[in-house]
Amino acid sequence: MKKTIITLAILTSMSSAMAVADEAKADIDMSDPTDVYTTVGLSYGDAGLDFKGMLMLSSTETQKTGLIFEAKNMLDEDSYDAPDFNKGMAAVMGGATKEVSSRSYRLRWGTINTQNGLGWSIDAVSAEHPVYGQLTAVQTGPNMTIPIGDNFLIWPIAYVGGVILEDTNIEGLISQGGQSDPMTTDGVNIASAIVTGMVYARYAITDQLWALGSYSYTTDIQGKSWSDDIMDGGLQMANAKYDLTIGYQFTPRQNVTLIYTGDDSGSDSDTFAVGYNYAF
Repeated sequence: MKKTIITLAILTSMSSAMAVADEAKADIDMSDPTDVYTTVGLSYGDAGLDFKGMLMLSSTETQKTGLIFEAKNMLDEDSYDAPDFNKGMAAVMGGATKEVSSRSYRLRWGTINTQNGLGWSIDAVSAEHPVYGQLTAVQTGPNMTIPIGDNFLIWPIAYVGGVILEDTNIEGLISQGGQSDPMTTDGVNIASAIVTGMVYARYAITDQLWALGSYSYTTDIQGKSWSDDIMDGGLQMANAKYDLTIGYQFTPRQNVTLIYTGDDSGSDSDTFAVGYNYAF
């Protein structure tokens, strides 16, 4: 009799634990860009192979904190040749070039209050610039959750930060007036202070089908211009970026996505990809 009671108690405890685990998994919303959980995902399209992973660092009844890592174009399929200004203007006029990688990386730390939807994040994106070498933009700021009806949510984000340029030595670019050309950099330096306004919007079409879009606009507030032409001393980066993801959640922890991305630098920036994501 005692063995039977003990066995029933163990089975009951195991069932309760499984129920709690299933409930925790059910709480994951893979269409929510601010939800925090552990996941990995791959996508492939005309911009190459992308990887995205998120690691939950901590979770309480009211707060979740996590870390996101993204690697774009991991196979570097779209690398290209650009003038090698480090060899001097004469060499550039003679056709000197260097290979520029199309890979980019993002690291984002974020925390979110699960009761009021308020959060904070630090975002760092790094990629190779055709003139200035490695360019890293680091920004931080708050975000909030705004429900619009039962199926529609928006998440506004405000970022402020700076642009860090690699240690480069661009020779032979001195103007006739004796002033350093605006393309010249000397050592690792903060080239610009920038701000970004961003908004995510998610619409749940059905329980399994959803659409998530985002739009961001970045501009400089001090230093090198974010968007001006390189020959005018700017970084020649896109001001506006946007994307649209259509996701099908075929299990609570797995989905497939169709992804469109673009920016205001030109029509050739439009890309399409197919992705798969798994949450642990």
